[in-house]
Amino acid sequence: MPAGADKEFLKEAIDCFEIGANRAAIIMTWILAMDHLFAYILVHKLTDFNAALSKDKGVKITSVSQRDDFTEIKETKFIELCRAAGIVSNDVRKILDQKLGTRNSCAHPSGVTVNKSKVIDFIEDLVDNVILKFPV
Repeated sequence: MPAGADKEFLKEAIDCFEIGANRAAIIMTWILAMDHLFAYILVHKLTDFNAALSKDKGVKITSVSQRDDFTEIKETKFIELCRAAGIVSNDVRKILDQKLGTRNSCAHPSGVTVNKSKVIDFIEDLVDNVILKFPV
């Protein structure tokens, strides 16, 4: 990854992993991947994303013009819109859907055990298939 805020944020997520804060590592990596996709869309695919968004009646907003606008869209819907707009492939959509489920399991107190292997898989999948695949 190039130097900058994203790299520093990922380093903090990995620091969480290294001290055993597995849930925090997953949540931070998810936030990084979503923020990265927001930036990618704003720079490279805004017209395509807004075209898909304008056709979807289940979202309050009809277009995005700045990063904060994405907060008006549920993450499941955002992933769906990325696929509908041709921004991500169906395989990347599947990865994002799966990782969102994992993130949701980690974001709330529960009896779910989050093993190191799951965290490694989570971070590698999102870095390789989202962050590095869609350079800003």
